[in-house]
Amino acid sequence: MSLSQQHPTEAVDPVWTGPKPIQIPSTDILTFAFANLSQYDNSCPIFIDANDPSNRISAQQALRTVLQLIHSLRALRLKEGECVCLHAFNNIWYPLIWLATIGSGARVVGSNPKYTKDELIHLLSLTKPKVIFAQVDCIEPMVEAVSHCETNSQIFVIESHDTSYQVRRRDYASWRTLLREPATDWYVRAADGKPDQEDIAVYAMTSGTTGLPKAAMISHRYIVALTATLEATFRRRPYRPSQLICLPVFHAFASPLALVLPLRLGLPTFFLPKWSLSEYLQALQRFTITDTPVSPPIIGALTRLPASDVPLLQSLRYVVCAGAALPASVQNKLYDVLDPEAVIAQCWGTTEAGWHSLGSSKQRDFSGSVGRLLPNAQMKLVGAEGNLIFREGEAGEAFIKAPTLFSGYLGNPEANRDSFDREGFYRTGDLLSVEGGLLHYSDRIKETLKVKGWQVSPSEIESVLVQHPQIADVAIAGDIRTNDLGLWDTFPMAYVVRSSGDSRPPLMEQDVKDFVASRLISYKHITGDVIFVKEIPRSPSGKILRRNLPQAERELSNEDVAPVAEEEEVVVEVDRH
Repeated sequence: MSLSQQHPTEAVDPVWTGPKPIQIPSTDILTFAFANLSQYDNSCPIFIDANDPSNRISAQQALRTVLQLIHSLRALRLKEGECVCLHAFNNIWYPLIWLATIGSGARVVGSNPKYTKDELIHLLSLTKPKVIFAQVDCIEPMVEAVSHCETNSQIFVIESHDTSYQVRRRDYASWRTLLREPATDWYVRAADGKPDQEDIAVYAMTSGTTGLPKAAMISHRYIVALTATLEATFRRRPYRPSQLICLPVFHAFASPLALVLPLRLGLPTFFLPKWSLSEYLQALQRFTITDTPVSPPIIGALTRLPASDVPLLQSLRYVVCAGAALPASVQNKLYDVLDPEAVIAQCWGTTEAGWHSLGSSKQRDFSGSVGRLLPNAQMKLVGAEGNLIFREGEAGEAFIKAPTLFSGYLGNPEANRDSFDREGFYRTGDLLSVEGGLLHYSDRIKETLKVKGWQVSPSEIESVLVQHPQIADVAIAGDIRTNDLGLWDTFPMAYVVRSSGDSRPPLMEQDVKDFVASRLISYKHITGDVIFVKEIPRSPSGKILRRNLPQAERELSNEDVAPVAEEEEVVVEVDRH
């Protein structure tokens, strides 16, 4: 059933489909990445350091560097299918090391540079990398983790702009020592010279709903299919795009835009090491950025800019937001300060199956939807009782099938069995509905609260509270208690970050409760506590880490202390489920 069909009936196939399918090249990642170099000026920079634009790489230079690294990685006697870990903040060399690892026949895993030693121990134990590229800024926990695991992993250091880090790790060789003259092309070890499309190229760390982080096995097919799909949308732009990447490129949202797509299109791509509001705004203006992927907290920060900073946003034409629910009210507030030609689009996806839907780059949507299914994607909506949902407006858990499906979790057959239905659809755990052909994201199934027999979506309450002028950020959780009858009752509670620099009396608990009570039905009211915290724990993509909320740092007083001044740099943590 096509999403263009706005009033499906139960006589129609219960599978929702995207627009006309596109042809996916049947090739490997590196051949695909470098296939278009003759179609644009490959001497022009495409990977550019936003903080130091003299630090830049052209597609021509990228090809040479990748070949050099492949040659050297093979000299380290990496076996086909072994793993290489890339532990770094965003930088212009990241795509090249990533590509070279795959070209050498190894598999690459990107780790969060803010991981603790214990988190890295889990990653190392799971993926068993033989070689590690670690940025000097974040190398210490990695060294400790390697020592704990007693692995023979060889560590190469990636430099930092912060010179205070440069002298710490002279006992490890620089990754630049691997830049030798290439001897051969990639994939020489495969029988036919190239890998099969189903061969695993990447381990992508993902949280899931329970247990420790898992390593999703990502094939050549997945990367090629997703990049080809996004490439088709970029080629329809009525302007020449340039993009700014401030979200981590090890994450499934930013990586499809940052790693291969620039080489396919000759697309100037500017990298910030991590999100910083001042650096972000400076880069937008300095480089006349048109496109940028962001998370909901970044959208919120942009809506709160002083009038003097609003002109810095005027070059933007396409802002893509993903990672968590973005209320329509917040999305539309940003429209007030963007150029009339600019479009804000939401994207919905998962690490396990890539991007599933995307909003139009040509037409503004004010409904808060996550757009339409992408080409080649199929979706089923399943109700709470296991029934298939046929009609628009009814929410159900989304099951996805697409060329971008992952190949299972590394070493986790139980999770693999639970992830797919009998028809090969991946169970996303996301609650969605279709209205007017557009997808609307409600919440994670596991995060939905059951209050007095009613299903309550935390994101719905959050979308109300985020409209309060004295609330900078908010997260809703359930406080589960036993009543007099021994039954479990759930009380919605709120973790609230007060807005900084507010001259009004401090926001109090009752103010928060009254604000919700005036806007939502009774079972959605805040009947639990309101806890004022300094920051809501979020993943790199902006997803609220609800299980980490109890550990969020509290304000010194939940009542009488004035809000703490907001720091310029937004700190985000990876999911730890």
